[in-house]
Amino acid sequence: MKNEDITSREGLSLWLAWRPVTNFPTLQEGLKVDVAILGGGIAGITAATLLKDAGHTVAVIEADRIVQGISSGATAKVTAGHEIIYDDLTTKLGTASAQKYATASTKSVEKVADIGRERKIDCDFQRLPLYIYSESGEKTDTIKSECSAAKALGLPVSYTHDVPLPFTTGPALVYENQAQFHPRKYLLALAEDVPGDGSHIFEKTTALTVKSGDTSDLEVCTDHGSITADNVVVATHLPVFDPDRLHNHLSAAERAYALGLYAKEPFPDAMFVEFEPTTHTYRPVPTDKGSMIIVAGEHSPADTLDKHVYYKRLETYARQHLEVKSVEYRWSCGDATTDDRLPIIGMTSQESVYVATGFGWWGMCNGTTAAMVITDLITGKENQFADIFNPLRFSL
Repeated sequence: MKNEDITSREGLSLWLAWRPVTNFPTLQEGLKVDVAILGGGIAGITAATLLKDAGHTVAVIEADRIVQGISSGATAKVTAGHEIIYDDLTTKLGTASAQKYATASTKSVEKVADIGRERKIDCDFQRLPLYIYSESGEKTDTIKSECSAAKALGLPVSYTHDVPLPFTTGPALVYENQAQFHPRKYLLALAEDVPGDGSHIFEKTTALTVKSGDTSDLEVCTDHGSITADNVVVATHLPVFDPDRLHNHLSAAERAYALGLYAKEPFPDAMFVEFEPTTHTYRPVPTDKGSMIIVAGEHSPADTLDKHVYYKRLETYARQHLEVKSVEYRWSCGDATTDDRLPIIGMTSQESVYVATGFGWWGMCNGTTAAMVITDLITGKENQFADIFNPLRFSL
């Protein structure tokens, strides 16, 4: 891979502006691997890394180019603070399930940190606090309840009136020692070590279906032929192979919008999520020209054709809250949330076929969780979180 300079344009995230060209081959028909992984985003690439480290041969199969889809559209906050969720999980699913989700999310933050450090990946990883606030100041009780629930689960959270944004807000939660990074630098560094010793990455290869073979092997059928594997991981954002109709338990896919901009005034070293009256988020990004700010928000149906309406709304919002000097990037990204707000991770009703989906806008964390859980399941290790993410839980 080599660096390629690309002029900024609408629809191109700032992560994709740093764009080493990937040029992995299309599928070589007739191969056999231990694990075929469908999807080259954070769940797929991380799973490939962990499974290869565990001694398995893997093949990542990506319909386009790896790390150019959802993972390169994210704001790339790596945090256990998933908006306002823990009070809801505790109430609806019980303390034990909420505790497992909190612990799994915390472990994912640390896993990204550990992988980056151990592999010496220069991916702009930073430890920063995350603030979750309401601009209206009318959700004090909600924030206090969430703080109590999250704190009871052992998360590093506190209630504060001191939100260091350059405009007035209500009170907030603050999660300490969270993180952000450059997802493309991180994942392409991992991808470099996947091919070799019987493992592969295949691009421009569209997975069509998964079939049970005459033996115990599974056959992944693609537009470039087939590959057989002992296990298959479906990590394609929305499952391309869905024997359990899990799409019925995902919200209608939505699209969120983001701007990469420079402001006239310094921006604080922190991440921010506004949950009321509408969701907006902020995070700084180090660049050669100083700190760029990602401002994200506004939601539309995933298939919206006229994105300009939403970009305009977001830019209007940004200019109302910041002294904007220039807008450099505009892009959008989609995601879906499950019925119970927990991601779907684990083995489907099809033996040895695993799925990772429903990350609910927190894909950097939940995608890493998915890779860790599925790696344990394939390697025969007990995983304490597998039950709460079980893809078959909706039919139990």
